[in-house]
Amino acid sequence: MKHTAVSRHATVFLRLILCLLLFVAASAWRSPAYAQQKIAFPSAEYANKFEMARKPGKPIEIFGYLSLPTIPVSGKIPVVIIAHGSAGIEAKDTAFWAPYFNKLGFASFVVDSFTPRGVKSTVDDQALVSNAADTADAFFALKFIAADPRFDANRVGIIGFSRGGLAANETSTKTFRDNVLRADKNLQFAFHIPVYAGCQNSRYRKNGSFDRTGAPMLFLMGSKDDYTPARFCLDQIKGMQQEYPDVIDYRVYEGANHSFDNNQGAHYLPTGTSTRDCPMVETDIPSWARSVVPTGQRLSLAEENQMYKDCVKRGVTVGSYDSKYRNMAAKDIEDFLRKIKMID
Repeated sequence: MKHTAVSRHATVFLRLILCLLLFVAASAWRSPAYAQQKIAFPSAEYANKFEMARKPGKPIEIFGYLSLPTIPVSGKIPVVIIAHGSAGIEAKDTAFWAPYFNKLGFASFVVDSFTPRGVKSTVDDQALVSNAADTADAFFALKFIAADPRFDANRVGIIGFSRGGLAANETSTKTFRDNVLRADKNLQFAFHIPVYAGCQNSRYRKNGSFDRTGAPMLFLMGSKDDYTPARFCLDQIKGMQQEYPDVIDYRVYEGANHSFDNNQGAHYLPTGTSTRDCPMVETDIPSWARSVVPTGQRLSLAEENQMYKDCVKRGVTVGSYDSKYRNMAAKDIEDFLRKIKMID
């Protein structure tokens, strides 16, 4: 009898230990702190967009943070590349947006374009990291993810914020894709979500075309953004909608500042640089001639450099006091993904 009682107690004890281990494992899977895996991958350095359109880049290794879906997924897993803004990777990127997409059935890959280059922030000086770097890193993240048999190479999208929003916009440009990816130029993002992106000088045209892949796009902007004003993107969106009907959409959130998805309070950055007072510039990709929109005035390199010296301003407002705009963006993104049949 004693032996039987001891055996029963041992069995119960072992079951309790097993349950505890399963609980800990499940908790670790659900927690972003444990679920995000740091992974290095090869990218390339480009000094500017001109090089990115024409030349091979100099090899560099960067890294990102991968997290897998937290709901069951049938078949290969779709992925969202997340491109950060001028402040580098922020808590909202890893603690809100990555889990947000994980809950929708996507893997998330938050790419760090700053730390591997020895930079923490470009808020005060955007020249610390070339704008071409974010776009190139996004392309190479696409290539890296597409080569992993776990993931669906035909369902890799990108969302980007501010500088990263520029990458989310410009990765839909065919000339950039073809030159950066070269032998892998058959790859393309399944969708693009630029969020409060800078569009003042992101108009690239080739033989009269906006030279886009035609993948669905959703632009999200704030009406009070004094960092990257919505009006520049709206002008570009209007032209792209005419050339690519029914695939490009946008939202402008009334009263929202730049970085409206960051709910840690609105604040003023006195040294933040903005091209809000600069004219819109368009680039002809074959010749790389730069001209002012809508006057058509051609700009020499010296004239363009002088123009930016004169028109760039300091002082920007960022953030939000609550989650109002972030929640609106989350709903609009989910609706967009349903509309383009990326989720059920």
